[in-house]
Amino acid sequence: MLNMDSWFWRIAIVLAIVVVREFVRYLFPPDPNAPADSGEGSRWLIEMLDSAAIAIGLVLFIIQPFLLQAFFIPSGSMENTLLIGDRLLVSKLVYRLEDPSFQDVVVFRAPEVALSPGTPEGSDFIKRCIGTPGDTVYVVNRQVYRKAKGESTFMKVTEPYTKWKEEAGLSYAYDMKIVNDMVYSREYAEPGEPGPWRLDGVPLPQSEQAYISGAKPSTVPPGKFLMLGDHRNNSNDGHVWGFVPRANVIGKAIFVFWPPTRLGMLDQKSFLPTRQTPVQKTPLTPINQPVGIR
Repeated sequence: MLNMDSWFWRIAIVLAIVVVREFVRYLFPPDPNAPADSGEGSRWLIEMLDSAAIAIGLVLFIIQPFLLQAFFIPSGSMENTLLIGDRLLVSKLVYRLEDPSFQDVVVFRAPEVALSPGTPEGSDFIKRCIGTPGDTVYVVNRQVYRKAKGESTFMKVTEPYTKWKEEAGLSYAYDMKIVNDMVYSREYAEPGEPGPWRLDGVPLPQSEQAYISGAKPSTVPPGKFLMLGDHRNNSNDGHVWGFVPRANVIGKAIFVFWPPTRLGMLDQKSFLPTRQTPVQKTPLTPINQPVGIR
């Protein structure tokens, strides 16, 4: 497979165009006596190849690596914010200047532990940032609670972008907790029936279940981010396999450009469910104490 992120292939593509240009010049040398606007075939072809080399060079060496890149959505893990088949633009420049923020939609290289069998190493994932370094975040039965770094109060997070689909094969809900820099979760087969705590998808021994249930939630470690899919019970995300290192972050998803019926900014799709009901980007309700810790 051609890997357009490889600098070798980027250079090879531009060099191939230059070689074709020189080959055309050798086979069909332009007439030096012909007027510039004569429409001579070889002159026109050479100028077209020059333009192509410059345009493709700009895309491959400046725009794609450092500014913008287009991505295709192949799965439903971000429904209904992003649908299968959506094509979107991702800004690579934003996170060269700052870190991902709470509730940003982020593209990143999947950690090795997140890769399912048959998924190529280096695959890109797209999820929503729910925890930044120093935040304390936990989930109880579909509800996210967050205490931002430096704050003393937990907040009940309102998330208009989430989806919980109730069908066979999907959990009804889940709890999630960070304990000692590790992410633990347990799924509900039915309302009010949480299963065992798991780490990296593997159930903990019975002897450790009570400890995780009773432990206070700890913070997101330095240099790490907690990413969750908007389709919460149908997403291979941080509640299953843990944190995303800062070095894996690629860019911020900003705009859906295809299909035309889906055209729009990601923030608008996330936080403005209707034109009549604007929603603040970080809608939070303060609570006095963490709930559901045990």
